[in-house]
Amino acid sequence: MTKIALIFILFLGAQTFTQGQQQHVLDSLEIQVGQSKTDSAKIDFLNELSNRYLAYQPQKSKQYAEEALQLSQTVGYKRGEAIALNRLGEYEFRQGNYAKAIELTTASLKLAEQLNDSSTMAMAYRVLGNINTFGFKRFDQALQYQLKAFTIYEKLNDKRNIASFYGNITWIYGTTGQNLEEGHRLADRGIQLSDSLKDYQLLSYNYNSKGLLYLKEDRLDSALRYFILSNSTAEKSNDNAVIAYNKSIIGEIYLLRENHKTAIDWFSQSLKESRELNLREVLKNSYLGLARCYAGIKDYQRAYQYHLQYDELSNTILNWETTQKALITELEFAEEKREAKIAELELANKQARLEKIIYIIFFGVVLIAMLIITLLVTKNNRQRLETNRLLQEKNEEIALQNERLRQTNTVKDKLFSIISHDLRTPLASLKGLLAMVLRHDISDKEFKELGPKLNNLVIGTNETLENLFQWSHSQMNGWAHHPKLVNLFDLADRCLALFNESAKTKGIHLTNTINKDQTVFADENQLELIIRNLINNAIKFTQQGGQVILDAKEEANHIVAIRISDTGIGMDEDQVRNLFSIKEIHSTRGTSGEKGTGLGLQLCKEMTENNGGMITVTSAPGKGSAFTVRLKASG
Repeated sequence: MTKIALIFILFLGAQTFTQGQQQHVLDSLEIQVGQSKTDSAKIDFLNELSNRYLAYQPQKSKQYAEEALQLSQTVGYKRGEAIALNRLGEYEFRQGNYAKAIELTTASLKLAEQLNDSSTMAMAYRVLGNINTFGFKRFDQALQYQLKAFTIYEKLNDKRNIASFYGNITWIYGTTGQNLEEGHRLADRGIQLSDSLKDYQLLSYNYNSKGLLYLKEDRLDSALRYFILSNSTAEKSNDNAVIAYNKSIIGEIYLLRENHKTAIDWFSQSLKESRELNLREVLKNSYLGLARCYAGIKDYQRAYQYHLQYDELSNTILNWETTQKALITELEFAEEKREAKIAELELANKQARLEKIIYIIFFGVVLIAMLIITLLVTKNNRQRLETNRLLQEKNEEIALQNERLRQTNTVKDKLFSIISHDLRTPLASLKGLLAMVLRHDISDKEFKELGPKLNNLVIGTNETLENLFQWSHSQMNGWAHHPKLVNLFDLADRCLALFNESAKTKGIHLTNTINKDQTVFADENQLELIIRNLINNAIKFTQQGGQVILDAKEEANHIVAIRISDTGIGMDEDQVRNLFSIKEIHSTRGTSGEKGTGLGLQLCKEMTENNGGMITVTSAPGKGSAFTVRLKASG
């Protein structure tokens, strides 16, 4: 690369431009590409053009990076190839193609390590950190990558990138809600440094991170002020991606304030701009925000349409994320094998040197003796390596068992703490009531009036004991499994009969709409416990005068979907996400004060999976819940 080209790029990297100035710089860069006297200089200009177009013309950015990559590979310019791969990785990240972004950025990192080019390594760490932050939500891994890059830029005293990483690290803190005080300190430093550099793009990043911190703290006025500041500075640097992202969050703030019309305006702007840039994560958030806004103003038709679009995009991203996480694991495994191969080669080299010394010292010794010595040494090394390998496996197995035991004890302690409380209260009530009866402190009429409440206490206590027994039995002996064809209608009727009285007490209507000939292939006792727990749960969280419905239908691939739905209080997203986690069990009161441990739902999940099926739930606050158990129709 020529000295003039290098000075020109360094100059551009140190400046911040408005939109008009930015276009002038881009035009100058394109002229420099055509006038470059060396291939390396042309590649560097192409990579810089790719970087500058990334935020507002991503397709053009990709074209320049691909041209730089192809030319670098042709002429053997490794540093240019590494930077071009990094640019393409960041492009794919912004498009939501996380698997491709990981592949390209990892290739860039490997080249940078071969060249021992710390600044290019830092660029790769930054993109990997952003992918893990925004894409995979692996915030601990993201923070490690960002701190690696930050350390490199501190050593290089690169103030511009230091300011950028203040924003990146603060973004993680603002998203996770961890280290918020440290996040504010870093955000303030990032704002101050960006302002001193007169870099509007970096300033917009740090304003955005500051706003996220305030949003996490529920300080909406402060959050809104910083997101608007971020937008105004992003407009000066022509960073349309940041603008689209800011607008989706501003819409979220107005939604939290229940100012639905203003929120719709911001979400609509974000939707249009993120769709133009193909920013799938922002686009998904905009769909969801609009769905919630239109639901808030009771325009359910539009709310439903936007929610369908949100679900479709979410499912697409979810499938990609599964592939991407598997790819990360493979890459990490490949990296471990590479390190193991290096260690093996070092050991082989050491052994070769030792054998050479032995050969020189004992030259002339009978060939058979040398062969025996060599065989003994080789055998000893193999045995030692095998012994070390077995020992390491045993240590890992012991550590894993200890961790599982610790988790089991934690769950057990929490579970029995909840159960002891939930059993003590109804038994104490029963004891007190019986004492009043024996003392004749209560009349027959009063006793009859307390009968339904007493009946609910006994049913709830019985369900708790039954679930505890089943869970304890499974922990000690595993699940017995005796599947057969079961008449689903008859089983559902038996279960509903158990809860007739408790349902009548709350005025809840129980309905069995299952076809009388419908059968399912499962363990009858386990299936009965599943349905019984789900009916009990539905009654517990349904208000007076509500409804609980059981139905079933056959789906593709000989699967029967059993659905227990209610018109109860419903659940939010966090409750649904943690519903079947054994680590999250806790006592929850029903609409009439009924108690429960949450263990019943965990048993439902385990027994459903033991029968080769799966259980899912859909719910929304105030709109009831629907649990669906899918099992085989035949053996």
